[in-house]
Amino acid sequence: MPDPLPRTVIRERSFERDLTALISDEREADDFVEAAEYLLARDPKAGSLLYANGSVWLLPMAPVSGKQVSLYYTFDEHTVWLFAIKAIPI
Repeated sequence: MPDPLPRTVIRERSFERDLTALISDEREADDFVEAAEYLLARDPKAGSLLYANGSVWLLPMAPVSGKQVSLYYTFDEHTVWLFAIKAIPI
């Protein structure tokens, strides 16, 4: 069976602000989230549903500067919206 067509990934402004605060170099920041975008466009259920019966999903990411990073998103049949990326000390 062929892979499903990938969804469009949209980075919300809040996500872009969070990402810039986390990784100031634009190219490094894009490289950091590229694999997550690829994965979520094809399998948005790869993350974990944050709350039962909710629509917010969480995808753990690699640590950055000693902080655990989590990507927050939602999706429908055609689109994945990335709306936050947060880091907490490990």
